[in-house]
Amino acid sequence: MIKKRLLSFLGAAAITAALAFAVVTLSPSNGFTSGTMQEGLCYEATGVAPDAIVASVNGNGASADLIAYWIGYDVSYLDSYMQYYTGSSLDWDYTLSDGTNITDYIKSNVYSSVKQHLVLENLANKYGVTLTEGQESAMADSDQTYIDQYGSEEAFEAEISKLGMRRETYDRVARSNYLYQNLYQLYNTEGSALYASDEDLAVYAAEQNYITADHILLSTKDLTTGEALTDEQKAEKKALADEIKQKLDACEGDLDELTALFQELADQYSEDPGRESYPTGYTFTTGSMVQEFEDAAYALSEGEVSEVVESSFGYHILLRLPLDKSAAADEVREEYFTNFIAEQVDAATMATSADYDKLDPQALYNAILTAQTEG
Repeated sequence: MIKKRLLSFLGAAAITAALAFAVVTLSPSNGFTSGTMQEGLCYEATGVAPDAIVASVNGNGASADLIAYWIGYDVSYLDSYMQYYTGSSLDWDYTLSDGTNITDYIKSNVYSSVKQHLVLENLANKYGVTLTEGQESAMADSDQTYIDQYGSEEAFEAEISKLGMRRETYDRVARSNYLYQNLYQLYNTEGSALYASDEDLAVYAAEQNYITADHILLSTKDLTTGEALTDEQKAEKKALADEIKQKLDACEGDLDELTALFQELADQYSEDPGRESYPTGYTFTTGSMVQEFEDAAYALSEGEVSEVVESSFGYHILLRLPLDKSAAADEVREEYFTNFIAEQVDAATMATSADYDKLDPQALYNAILTAQTEG
């Protein structure tokens, strides 16, 4: 498996939501080139110059050594995954259950990674997102740490070359976390071109089936030990739950009065440990709560109180409330941004050249492994 010295640093960027990269000069048309460098791991393994532009989205080009990096990263990740779950290294002859061979599966993953990368560079360019002085300084400090570790800048670049990359491509990858963070910061900045208001987010949350419900729980477990209560103790809890339900049913006021009574009873009786953090109820979507709770909540109309519902936690009484827009906005803030990025990626078209097809994952990965081993 590829040594994680530099790859682990670069790979941290890959894990960040959607893989953003530095803004680079946009090429006219597809901007494909054959490159000029007839040396390096990428060229030796595939015959493609590392500086050849082999893929592009709206004129933003990806060099062959950037593709090589993503091949190395994605294959290394898959190899680690296979070893963790099966105890065996990646088998290049393996065929997935849908009939896809492992090489085509990796090519698909790499294609997606590179496409996301280029789209996010384009978004950063569109919205004027760059690195701050502090981020540039942090990058320089990180580089210096590696230079000190390897003894010289030349030795540092030699390590980069073992991943199939030039220094400029390494720098391009290393910027990714910062650019994505800065796009997300712009999205959270009121008045910016990317800003989403709480109202926008609440509308999105409603479309994703978010609802709000207040909750009274009478636990059927010992709150200290977690052990189940006796049948007699459970019967007492059920009787209390029925009594609380009767008090709620007797309320003849409007929703505000019912809500106030429910909160009063919840504050007095509820044994839900989450009430301290969510004193006015939960805002959630399907798949978030225990099934019995969820089924009861979605069966209610706003302003309705549920029957006493039993789950593994105990006896529940729920009040369906109008959607808490502020809470809903907080719940979906990151998801909304992630979906925005995904929509941009889905809508984009990535063009690739004949040289792109020559970048064989197995050949490149084996070359990277050899370089790492010999190093």
